[in-house]
Amino acid sequence: MQTDIYNKAQADDGPEVAGNTGRPERRFRIGLQSSLILVVLVTVALAAAAVHIPWQYTARQNVADIARQLNGEIIGGIKSEVQGLFAEAESAQTTLHDLLAKGTVDIEDPRRRRELFLSFLEASSHFSWVSFGYPDGGFFGAQRRDNVNFRVATSRWDPAREQAFRQTDFYVRDGHELYFTQTKDATNDYYSPDREWYKLATATSGPIWTDVYVFASSGKPGINTALALDIDGEFAGVVSIAIELERLSLYLKTISVGEHGTAFIMNGEGELIAFPDTDEVLSQAGDGERAALRTLGSSWQPLLRIASAALQSGHVPLASLRETRQTTYRDPASGDDYFVTFAPVGHGDWLIGTVVPESDFLTRVNENTRKLIYALAAAIAIVALAAILVSQLLFVRPLNRMIGQASRVERFELDAVSEERSIVSEIDRLSAAIYQMSRGLGSFRKYLPTELVRQLTARGILAEPGGERKTLTIMFSDLAGFTELTERMGHRILPHLADYLTAMSREIAVNRGTIDKYIGDAIMAFWGAPRPDDEHAVAACRAALNCQRLLEVMRIEWAREGRPEFRARIGINSGRVIVGNIGSQEKLDYTVVGDPVNLAARLEGLNKDYGTEIMIGPATYEIAKYDIIARKLDHVAVKGREEVQAVYELLAMQDTVSPTADFGWITVYEQGLEQMRNRRYKPAIEHFQTVIELRGGSDRPSTEMIRRCRERIACETLTDKETGAAAQSETVVAGLPAKIAGGAGSIRSAI
Repeated sequence: MQTDIYNKAQADDGPEVAGNTGRPERRFRIGLQSSLILVVLVTVALAAAAVHIPWQYTARQNVADIARQLNGEIIGGIKSEVQGLFAEAESAQTTLHDLLAKGTVDIEDPRRRRELFLSFLEASSHFSWVSFGYPDGGFFGAQRRDNVNFRVATSRWDPAREQAFRQTDFYVRDGHELYFTQTKDATNDYYSPDREWYKLATATSGPIWTDVYVFASSGKPGINTALALDIDGEFAGVVSIAIELERLSLYLKTISVGEHGTAFIMNGEGELIAFPDTDEVLSQAGDGERAALRTLGSSWQPLLRIASAALQSGHVPLASLRETRQTTYRDPASGDDYFVTFAPVGHGDWLIGTVVPESDFLTRVNENTRKLIYALAAAIAIVALAAILVSQLLFVRPLNRMIGQASRVERFELDAVSEERSIVSEIDRLSAAIYQMSRGLGSFRKYLPTELVRQLTARGILAEPGGERKTLTIMFSDLAGFTELTERMGHRILPHLADYLTAMSREIAVNRGTIDKYIGDAIMAFWGAPRPDDEHAVAACRAALNCQRLLEVMRIEWAREGRPEFRARIGINSGRVIVGNIGSQEKLDYTVVGDPVNLAARLEGLNKDYGTEIMIGPATYEIAKYDIIARKLDHVAVKGREEVQAVYELLAMQDTVSPTADFGWITVYEQGLEQMRNRRYKPAIEHFQTVIELRGGSDRPSTEMIRRCRERIACETLTDKETGAAAQSETVVAGLPAKIAGGAGSIRSAI
């Protein structure tokens, strides 16, 4: 029976259905008077544009130059501020280094070094730590916790325990004096030589700077400078000063970048270092996490998002940026233009960025442009009025009279045609030609059915819906559990769904498929029309497998992003359908209709019962069986049909399977299916269990078939007991089932 399915699909079910044809649809046309007016107006507009466009271009160039100069001044000021901050820290560090190196202050004198380190903290409000790391792992440092609270920490490293014993003295500022408040002892694993600033300082002979990081004590971004210390020719340790970068943000807050612009400092990784709004520099930390530098792309600040978009569009290549670079970026959402500028700071990979709306500079230019437009509109109105009067007198009225004569020719009222004279020679010659044509046609009226010609020329035939019968392959795809997911996520699911539909549609198109429609999360597509495709079934199978393979890759990415993971079920069927423009006079769809379409949709839903991903109908299998690997899944009865049909699970394409791949379990499964059809349920169960073992312990169709076999065994046992009891007592026990149904709905198992 299955071998005849494809032949049945190829058989002609009836005549082709075609739409009526008639007079072609009329094209858009414009009157002569309108044409002449348009020509005159366009000429005037072009003349005005010839003057205005160069002026506008020059004005914009001047604005760009002004913006470049303004950005140059701003960037220069920011560079000076950054360099001043670094110079201040390096100068203080050098002074501290020299005092210790020359023995002016003994690093081992607790009182003198405490007073020295605290004095440096008090000298600059931007110093967070002034510290010293010993080669043996010890540490001494003074910290500014805020403008009132200070502390001094002394650590001694115990190599035996691999722990540091830390003593911390706390101080409070009262006026101009610091007063001791308390001492706390603790142990930790702080080992100075493991610190980045220590390692960098010992690797070079001069001062070093670390990368920006968030201070654990203050929660603010900062940076360390460090310098190795030698006393009497021997390495004694590393001097370090940690500074908070909030000063740079406060400085940026004081400068004006146009009327609505902004400036910021970032590193080569795209992380913010300084911004007028200090809260924007750090991303919010979750429970148990430390705050981190916010990336430019993750900011919700509009101007920072403009800067990030300019970088992503490739307008500013950061990797090769060695000097100030200004570019213009248009925001696709608002259509506004922005001047975006980046310049190196001269410290590591730090960059200064500015974003200024072009409108900040073009206000006066736009005002002058509006005045010019008003003047141009007035000139155009005057010229248009003159064009109307001239065109009416010389062209429109004479031509309208000629149109009337031509209409008489169209209606074969040839005797009523007369010659119209005009002072415009071309119109006069055209009128004479129409008149001579009417005279010539008059000689042939006896050879034509005149009334019929009049009716045909007076009436046209509109296009009607229609199509043709063809053998195609249809695919339905739907997402499992999408309804529950939609109820839980609401409108937030739509961008995620759009990503899925885009990817699946692209894969279908690559494999020569035609997208029919989207039905919520479902996709309907078909192969073989409008472009003929002899391998439509193979192409559809390949597309389905590629879609599932692509969806598996996308699920990995979605899981990493915390997005829901979609799983699709696909049904494919082939057969003779009607394809074409189907619909009403107001709206037509290029689609397919027919029983094979309905079966494809039902096969998609049937995947749920068997735990499969792609199910194909018997016609598709017969067409593509030499190019695909599939297993006969079951025999089902379709609502409205008497015959039972085999359905198949599509597994792979023949040309993509490794030569070492083993699909021997397919034969075992189909043997079990045949045993099940012959009501030999126990051998069938053994076959299905073997399939599960061969597939690594999991095969949902086999599990489902085992469940059905056991239900049928239980049913037959129960039926035998009923029959025996009835024979003995002639009593029928009510409520016991006589058979177990194979399924519900439009498709059910026939085994």
